[in-house]
Amino acid sequence: MSFEQDRRSIYERRRNILYLVANYLSSMGLHQTRQMLIDETHLTSEYEVCDNIDLDTIYQDFCSYFLLKFGKQPRIVKRTESVGLLPSVQRKYSGARRKTPAPIGLKPDGKDPLLSLTSTGEELQNMLRVIPGNQAHATEPAEGHPAVPAANPKLLVRLQDHFTSEWKDLAEEVCRDLIRKDLRQRWESIKGLPGPIKVLKESVIAPLEHPELFVGLAQPWRCVLLHGAPGTGKTLLARTLCSETRESVTFFSTTASTLISKWRGESEKLIRILYEVAKFYAPSIIFIDEFDSLASRRDTIREHEASKRFKNEFLSLIDGLESAAANEANGGEGRERVFLLASTNLPWEIDPAFLRRFERKILVDLPTADGRKELIEHLLPTVKSWPEQEIQQIITLSEGWTGDEVRLACKEASMMLLRDKLNDRRPVGSGKLEREEELHFPMLCKAFEQQRPGCVELAQKHREWNQRYGTQLFD
Repeated sequence: MSFEQDRRSIYERRRNILYLVANYLSSMGLHQTRQMLIDETHLTSEYEVCDNIDLDTIYQDFCSYFLLKFGKQPRIVKRTESVGLLPSVQRKYSGARRKTPAPIGLKPDGKDPLLSLTSTGEELQNMLRVIPGNQAHATEPAEGHPAVPAANPKLLVRLQDHFTSEWKDLAEEVCRDLIRKDLRQRWESIKGLPGPIKVLKESVIAPLEHPELFVGLAQPWRCVLLHGAPGTGKTLLARTLCSETRESVTFFSTTASTLISKWRGESEKLIRILYEVAKFYAPSIIFIDEFDSLASRRDTIREHEASKRFKNEFLSLIDGLESAAANEANGGEGRERVFLLASTNLPWEIDPAFLRRFERKILVDLPTADGRKELIEHLLPTVKSWPEQEIQQIITLSEGWTGDEVRLACKEASMMLLRDKLNDRRPVGSGKLEREEELHFPMLCKAFEQQRPGCVELAQKHREWNQRYGTQLFD
């Protein structure tokens, strides 16, 4: 083999190793670490790992070969005297340091950039921090060094390794519902819903900030049901909870399309795997919108056997023997705590067994007059300078409206200003503030007069149901 062929073989081997590592990091869910590896080595989408190979397969094949040849398992790592995270390794450069690394590949002068790649411990430390919902507690900082989170052993184990090969694909399907991005919603942007916000903070945020207080009988709520007319803000509350707890809680937004399967017995497996995944990444939140579609009554004639089996499995996971034993073992510390948050427009369609398991059934009612005023002033800040009489007239026009209907009316007022500018062919680069300053009272009245409340009767039905079965909130 010529020198050039040998160099090419070394280059291809090291390139393939980098692609295998990137694929392994992706399968573990370490996406930020994988992106750091791609940025540093400039891997491109020109190549991808084949379907029949990965690092796990290579490792197992090597162990089998070593066992057959030497009669014992190979030793890959060994204990050291030092304890803690790996120290950072400073990279040594010869000659002038390049500001921008060259893309991966052979350079015109024949030098292979992969031959000089050295690994650093800093990437591993970052790898141990990136998974949401698994941040470890910070260790005591040494003198002159910042605090470093303690390593979480779960991060070094792939999620799929906790399941059999039969359930591996189902676990990957469930993980698609995991929300990692910031939805950019804050509690301050929600107006007129102080009761539900207080319950959600008491259930999720307060136990994270003060875990020593939520012990024994005072353990935090495990299941909360939000019910109310469409457009009152139930999904908005869940979206805000996801944004506010993004750094410390794993959030799953699950729908019927993920949990219901046409294959016999697969729906029960999916709901069980969902809870196992949530426990693995605990503390976790499972949010199910339109919960009545999954938990309708089981005593109807039209109920199918497969649907009954799925609901029975779901009920056992929410409050069965395993969950009760886990709560006692944890002592209220929330090490495997899974919080179920559900929303529905039809709580009377839900099976009584599910309703019993919801410790708090919270009514998200139509906004009051003060709530509508806060919402209008939040959406259209220019009305704050209007006379109180005009504001009260707008609030009277919106009597019986949901929060979303108020938002649509305010949006219609803004669209009226936009239409005027388009018709007059004036420059549209004046910005949001100037458009709001041009808004006047008759225009806003016209926008509110175009809308009609559509959930007054349904909201009254929710109030009656809440009086009989719901949780009454008191200040």
